[in-house]
Amino acid sequence: MNASNLLDKLPPVLRRRPVLFGAAGLVLLVLVILWLRPARPAVEPTAYYEVKRGDFTVSVVEGGTLSAVSEYSIRSEVEGTARIISIVPEGSYVKKGDLLVELDSASAQDQVNQQQINYEKAKFSVEQALAQLEIQKSATNSEYLAAELKLKLARIDLEKYEQGQRLVDLVEASNKLVQAQAQLMVNMDTYRNSTNLAAKGYETKQKVDSDRLAVLNSANALIVASNSIWMLRQFDEVKQAETYRAAVLQAEQELDRVVSQNVRKMAQYSADLITQSNTLALSEQKLERDKKNLAATIIRAPQDGLVVYPVSDSHFSSESLIEGGAIVRNRQELIKLPDLSRMKVVIKVHESHVNMIRPGLPAFVMLDSMPDERFRGVVEKVAPLPDTQSRWGNPNLKVYNTEIYLTDTLPNVKPGVSAKAEIIVTNIAGAISVPIQAIATYQGQPAAYLVHGHRSEPRPVEVGMFNTKFIEITKGLKPGDRILLSPPFEAREKDLEGSVLAEGEKAGAATNAPPRTTPPAPAPGLSSGEPAAGGEERAVDSRRARGNFNPEEMLKQFDKNGDGKLDDDEREAMRAAMAARLGGGSGASGTNAPPRLSPEEVLRRFDKNGNGKLDEDELAAMRESLGRGRGGLGKGPGASGAGNAGGDAAAPRRQLPAPAKP
Repeated sequence: MNASNLLDKLPPVLRRRPVLFGAAGLVLLVLVILWLRPARPAVEPTAYYEVKRGDFTVSVVEGGTLSAVSEYSIRSEVEGTARIISIVPEGSYVKKGDLLVELDSASAQDQVNQQQINYEKAKFSVEQALAQLEIQKSATNSEYLAAELKLKLARIDLEKYEQGQRLVDLVEASNKLVQAQAQLMVNMDTYRNSTNLAAKGYETKQKVDSDRLAVLNSANALIVASNSIWMLRQFDEVKQAETYRAAVLQAEQELDRVVSQNVRKMAQYSADLITQSNTLALSEQKLERDKKNLAATIIRAPQDGLVVYPVSDSHFSSESLIEGGAIVRNRQELIKLPDLSRMKVVIKVHESHVNMIRPGLPAFVMLDSMPDERFRGVVEKVAPLPDTQSRWGNPNLKVYNTEIYLTDTLPNVKPGVSAKAEIIVTNIAGAISVPIQAIATYQGQPAAYLVHGHRSEPRPVEVGMFNTKFIEITKGLKPGDRILLSPPFEAREKDLEGSVLAEGEKAGAATNAPPRTTPPAPAPGLSSGEPAAGGEERAVDSRRARGNFNPEEMLKQFDKNGDGKLDDDEREAMRAAMAARLGGGSGASGTNAPPRLSPEEVLRRFDKNGNGKLDEDELAAMRESLGRGRGGLGKGPGASGAGNAGGDAAAPRRQLPAPAKP
């Protein structure tokens, strides 16, 4: 503020008559200057914390639900779906054998009746198949005996012919030949006598002719007998032997055919009997299952207990509520009968604390219905994997189900009561601890800002264990030191992109960026020192886009599911919009992308007063920090013409690798 401005602020009388009020005006001028001079801000007592030494308890506090350690689960054993006809009211105490649930049994009864008929049919089919098998056994035996007898007779005929019939036939033929020879001799003697007597006149010519004819017949008979013996030996013996051998062979083949056919028939009837027996067994099993299904429509209490309706842990469960008229599926849980003698509290521990939790740690539980009492417990189980149900609402939330068994006896408390559990991890005596929000990061190391009068300076520290409010300081602070509760934001020390590599490591890291190429020649009529057409306009648009950057508006614009947070897809949409507004992306001027900032991180870093919004001063600080982080918006990839108006618009530009996706 110069002197002319100070004079403008003086009253009109002092401006018109400076000589009359020389000394008084000079004093008044000094007073006005001191009044207008900004006061040196002092650190308020509530803005710092005085470091002290004391006992430090590391604990984890989470809310949960009270439930029984062991409980009997009543499920629907009816196949398919069934409708609830009646169910005992929730909260009722039941005795063993009391009726709990009655399901619709009409369909189950119809299935039992129909299956009973199918079972009787299958039973009759088995009896019929067994009778057919016995009949086939008898027929098979008869056919086999007949074929075996035929073969035996054929073999006997062959043996009879070879050992007797052939010789008999040969003897008969020989006898006929001998008879023919003897008859011929007799007839020749008779003819000779007749001829002699006829010559003497004692016999008639007719007698002689008759005796001559008898001789001729005897000679023919001798020839026939002789030829018969030759044909018998030459043909008939061979023919008869082959005939009997063929009969034996046919009988043997017939016996084999009968055996094969009988085996096939027996196998067929046996297979039919097995099939019918299996059908009967399946029908019997189905009948038993249907009867069991019918009996499952009536559910009785297996033990004494308190009736509790189950509640699904999934927010997206399609199962209907347990009530009269509701349709339930097979194996769906209907009722729980908890054992109230032992109780537990199930809490969800965040991933930042789960490594400190282990089975055996002591815990204290307070019920919301009994806030004045606390009960002792012990950690019994810690889930090895995050709870999948909790990730539906927020994919970035990782919590682990932890079970705490209560060792103290509870009064008459029912399951389902909300509770709060505090797990004692350890107790550190004489430790230095400070509020956890007082520790910031300075040059990549944890640091606290020590207060020295009206100024503060960072002090590197080494941290130890922590809880929800305080963190242990093992080195760097001593009792009596005063540190800022809200450390200042150092834009140069903060990585607004949330990169994994530090600045010193990025230079030597491998990159898959394309090799640097020579930029195209300037357009005709445009010198290398002049900005490209439209460059100044793009720079103005970039400054306007950065001036309109408001986390609340961006959250409202990009939070599509309305959960108050941005998931991965919504962050990608926001970054694409920021790249388009700031001139980044894959344009012709470069490949640098805007910082990957989420509205939550912006609020956390720039909201100094903690009201959840950014006022004008905080917005100005944020814009200044973002400008320093980019090296000036006018020098960004989208405003090359405006930022390099001094003559380096056509200079080669170094391409940096795009930041890795989270």
